Amino acid sequence: MKIYYKFTDFINEVLQVNNLENFVFEGGAAGHMMHPFDDHSLTFADFKTIVRSALQGGLDFEEAPTEKTDGQNVFATVKDGKTMFARNKGQLANPLDLNGIIKMFTGHASKLVEETFIFAAKDLAEALPKLKDQSVFMDGNSFINMELIYSKNPNVIYYDRDVIQFHGMKVTDGNGNIIGEENIAAEIVKALKELKADVQKTFTIIPPQILKLGKDINFDERVGYYEKAINKLRDTYSLSDQDEVKMYHEAWWRNQIEENFGDLDPALKEGLLLRWAYLDKKTLNMRELKKAVTPEQAKAVKDFDGQRNKKYKENILPFENLFLELGADVLKNVSNFVAANPEAEKARLHKQIRSEADKVKKNGDLKQIEKVEKELKRLEGIGGIESIIPTEGLVFKYNGKTFKLTGTFAAINQLMGIIKYGR
Repeated sequence: MKIYYKFTDFINEVLQVNNLENFVFEGGAAGHMMHPFDDHSLTFADFKTIVRSALQGGLDFEEAPTEKTDGQNVFATVKDGKTMFARNKGQLANPLDLNGIIKMFTGHASKLVEETFIFAAKDLAEALPKLKDQSVFMDGNSFINMELIYSKNPNVIYYDRDVIQFHGMKVTDGNGNIIGEENIAAEIVKALKELKADVQKTFTIIPPQILKLGKDINFDERVGYYEKAINKLRDTYSLSDQDEVKMYHEAWWRNQIEENFGDLDPALKEGLLLRWAYLDKKTLNMRELKKAVTPEQAKAVKDFDGQRNKKYKENILPFENLFLELGADVLKNVSNFVAANPEAEKARLHKQIRSEADKVKKNGDLKQIEKVEKELKRLEGIGGIESIIPTEGLVFKYNGKTFKLTGTFAAINQLMGIIKYGR
């Protein structure tokens, strides 16, 4: 078994978050899967290595890249011969049995979501206990992370088959904390196939979808383009290729603090740096700050503190745009998606986005129109509607950590959210 990263170290060192209360877990029990730009311990040289490999048709540093599918996430384990389920940290510590997961989703606001989870849970309860080697579940402490793809219940991407896609095994400490992972999803699916247990009443259980990456036809030009962009970011604060990216972000926040609060005591400025760049709110809290500064200064700091998330987005944006554009470039040269007819789904997405965006522009309110225009502009910056590919992205491993490249999906997801729900 390979333990790739201790959970607490992952939070503290990789994501630069010391206070777990302030960290938002995007995928429930599955946690947050990083873009390369999320990992501030990577160096500028690492960025270049990832770019070059991606455009070369590689990203197979430790294993073949796989598809990140757009479904519903759930975890499953087997304990005492019974399949158990989890959707969040609490349930990883105290998983639900079949009746529990059925009760959880019965009466859900969406009938299709209800069907997705209940049908899948019944299929998994039938399949998983048949495995001859139950030791992989570590007496209910090791969970298969999986995506439920139910054709009647699409998110952004429409699929034309019903599958449960295994991603990997997450090892927990028994208290709901993920402490490691095993890459044995394909082996488990193979074992189920041999037992003729992979095809169940509603779903077919499949392994991670290995993607075939092609070399970019303009390889030299695109590598040069991205390396120039990386060098520009690196040189902003006179850094080297061997420097970790966190040095850029720290320098950025130092500049912000000097521009806005240059007259404060150096110790207070260091406290603000820890608070804003590293989410350390214990070293310097607002109550202590108030005692050490004028009322005017205290108000200015408080106002800035309220804008921290907005400032963070401003700070990360050039890195985010770079890797979203890279993802769009790379995914154009990928094949073997889960979608059985990728070209047809691609055409549907193109048509739907154009049609729905036009409706909003014609009939929506001003705020909604502004949001749509913003996301369309963002989409255009990373390749435009024509670069949309029928997948959420790809997953690869580098230096023992799991990363994703999503390309246009983030912008599409935002657009569809605005169009459907006005969010």
